Amino acid sequence: MKRVYLSILFACLFAIGTQAQTPTATPPATTPGPVSRVIYYDVLPGQNEALTRFIRTNQMPILEEQKKQGLILNYGFFGKPTTDGPGDWDLGLVITWASYADAIDANPERGAKLNAITLKHYGTAEARTKANESTMAMRTVVSNMLVRAVTFNPMPK
Repeated sequence: MKRVYLSILFACLFAIGTQAQTPTATPPATTPGPVSRVIYYDVLPGQNEALTRFIRTNQMPILEEQKKQGLILNYGFFGKPTTDGPGDWDLGLVITWASYADAIDANPERGAKLNAITLKHYGTAEARTKANESTMAMRTVVSNMLVRAVTFNPMPK
């Protein structure tokens, strides 16, 4: 009987020791948010009006349709009123998706939807290519980056 009590005592001590070694789960420091592609453009001299017209007649309707179909969460343009010299950016575009998968994964279904949107807008693949190539005479890409929003969670008490 003494052995049984002793065995139970050691089993309990072992269980308590094991529990003491198990770390408690701590909440993550941050919560990931949506993913955005930020593109900085240098509008070439004398091309501001042409680029503005291209954006309003081509890029915005396509982005609006992507948003309507749930392919992107949002988009926006922003400007920089100052310059750091030649080649500095003066127009920016941010496109936001729900996740990295939406932003960078080559999903055939998603690609087909994007293709259908642009073909509907331009009419033909050749017209789409010609229009996109025309932007090279209006602006250059200074920088292009993928960023993710994060929310900092409160410290546990």
